[in-house]
Amino acid sequence: MHPYKYFILCLMLAWFTSCIKSYEPGIATSDVHKLVVSAVVTDGDGHQSVSLSVASTINKPEDTPLAGCVVSISDSLGHQFPMTDGGNGTYHGYIDPVYLFAGNAFRIDILTPDGSAVQSDFDRLAPVTTVDSVYALPRDIPTTDPAKPVTGLQFYADLSGGNTDSRLLRMELIETWEYDADYPIQWYFDGKLHHLVPPDYSKDTCWISLLVRNIYILSTQNLSENKYNLFPLNFVDNITSRLLYGYSLRVNQYSLSPAAYNYWNLLKVNSTDAGGLYERQPMATRGNLRNLTHPEQDVLGFFGASMVQSKRIFLKGSRSLASEYYSPCATIPLSPYGFKDLDPMTYPVYLVGDRNGWQPTIMHANCVDCRASGGKTQKPDFWPK
Repeated sequence: MHPYKYFILCLMLAWFTSCIKSYEPGIATSDVHKLVVSAVVTDGDGHQSVSLSVASTINKPEDTPLAGCVVSISDSLGHQFPMTDGGNGTYHGYIDPVYLFAGNAFRIDILTPDGSAVQSDFDRLAPVTTVDSVYALPRDIPTTDPAKPVTGLQFYADLSGGNTDSRLLRMELIETWEYDADYPIQWYFDGKLHHLVPPDYSKDTCWISLLVRNIYILSTQNLSENKYNLFPLNFVDNITSRLLYGYSLRVNQYSLSPAAYNYWNLLKVNSTDAGGLYERQPMATRGNLRNLTHPEQDVLGFFGASMVQSKRIFLKGSRSLASEYYSPCATIPLSPYGFKDLDPMTYPVYLVGDRNGWQPTIMHANCVDCRASGGKTQKPDFWPK
């Protein structure tokens, strides 16, 4: 290459590189160890819960529950409802349902172990619209390969309410599904070799429930009627085991005050996947909590009051979708040294085998024990027989 052309090429590369600046969030020391409050007063049976924790660093996110606080909830009529410290940052209490009527407002007061007094604004209960139905429709989501979209089910909700019902709503989704281990327990080693006859199927089937982490909010303020059809909820693909045997989705719909709606809307904007941090820098999300002892210290979270409507859908497998699920069950050959090479900390070690004998092949625990994947063998009360 001509020296002049080489010089121009290097100059252009240096210029382009200098135009690309990585974004490093400026997290001040004061932003760490802030109190985080997660609580909402709901109507229903009167049982309430509050979760308190301490914010961690962005480089090492972790849940740090805060126990030892004095927590109470008050209403706008002057009643006070103390909360009991349940340990692990959870506080429980009871508000007689006679006080949980539309129009009554609630606030929380917290005294932390270091003597800081934290208080929220009052948030008012508003009637909530009805969840008429929850349903799923097949959907393909395009990928970088147009010939290979992601196939699955898109869930929707139809909502309706009267003129006096809240037009500001939040949906909380809890999904539950059934899944199976690939094999029963027949052969295992825990210092001694064991052969179970008949095989143990007691850990074959599990159920797991998880909160869908997305934020779902809706405003019908600009609509002529307080109703909405085809509100999009979560999407469940055919790559996991969630749709194989049985899937249930519970939709909890909360009425929101204008302050609560603004808070959740900011959270939704701040957590959007579109573009990530390199397209949109983090936005400060202010809640309705303040530190009375140290006003300069922010308190994270929002204390709200909501009336709740719930709806559940259940699917017994999905025959309309061709499953592309591959089991995570993994096997590896036993080393040439046999059982002598096994660490007792890994016991029991499960082996591939049948009634005729075992093979020198180790299976991961999730191959024979569904609990190893996070579920429980106890069938949920709401699960169909």
